[in-house]
Formats: sequence, structure tokens, C-alpha cells
Amino acid sequence: MSTRTSNTRRLKTYRISDRLYKIETNVGVGLILSKIQIPYLVLFLLLFFSGLTYILYLQFMFPKLVPGYGGGERFYLNEFNQYTFQIPWTAYTRLHLSIQANDTITLYVNSEYICECAHYDLTIKPGEEALVMLRSESPVTGLFTARQEIPLERQLLAFTLLIIGLIGTMKSLRKNIET
Repeated sequence: MSTRTSNTRRLKTYRISDRLYKIETNVGVGLILSKIQIPYLVLFLLLFFSGLTYILYLQFMFPKLVPGYGGGERFYLNEFNQYTFQIPWTAYTRLHLSIQANDTITLYVNSEYICECAHYDLTIKPGEEALVMLRSESPVTGLFTARQEIPLERQLLAFTLLIIGLIGTMKSLRKNIET
């Protein structure tokens, strides 16, 4: 003797913007989904994905977007600029500056001698400026790479959006599954 289960079908009517929609739902997942308050679920899912997207932006894009400079600046020391190059750096948040050259350079920060090197890392505090000057006896090319720190307020906002969206989504799903 074999038993056969059948899907019970129900016809639900929804009113959205003064229009009636009739949706046939199967008992099970369809019935559960038909009971969810869709606007709240959509709102919480949007908050969740907004928070997630903002966190990803802050981790991967924001540090490279230094105002006025982008992710860095290339420099050339040659006879046309008398083997000298200088650039002012302004830090809106803590700024990590890395200087890489293909040969030894003499490095000055705010007219103060720092070192003779081919690579140097410098940190500029928020709100400060630094005038970086490079000198050499021979042609040199190199790159300033700038990375800014992520402000705590932006991190808190991103995590708050993510957590509110996650909690709201879980509560709206759980509440409707129990009923």
C-alpha cells in the first residue's frame, strides 16, 4: 500500500498600491513566505546589504582614496628638475605614506633631513601637513603610496547598519515562521 501526499494549494489576495494580486501558494515554504510582512523584510534586507557593502567599501576602497592624491603619486628626479622633487601632503585622517625609489634618494620632511634611502614609511597625523622633498645625484623614478586610516565613526556606522539589518531580518523571519 502506498501513501501519497498532495500539496494543499491556497489562493491568497494581496493589496499593493490599490491593486489586488492573487497568489497561489503551496503549504510549506510558500505559506510561510506569504505570511511575512514584506515591507519590513525588504527594509531590513536593504539595511543588511547596505551595511555589508559599506564595510567592503571601507576595507578595500576608502584607504586608497586619499583626497587630492588618489592612491599615490609618481615622481621623477632628472636633470630637468635638477634632481629635486617636492610635494605637500595634507592628512584629513591618519595618513600612511610609503616612498619607494629605484635608487638612493635624500629625503627631507618639512625641511628636516630624514635619511638617504630607497624606501621609507612615514605617518602623518590627522589635520597636519608635511612637505616632502627628495634629492638625488642621478636620475631616479619612484612612487609615493598613500593609505588613509578608516575613521572609527564610519566603521561604527557600517557595523550598525549590518547588525540592525541582520537582527531585523532574523526576527521578521522567525516571527512569521512561528505563527
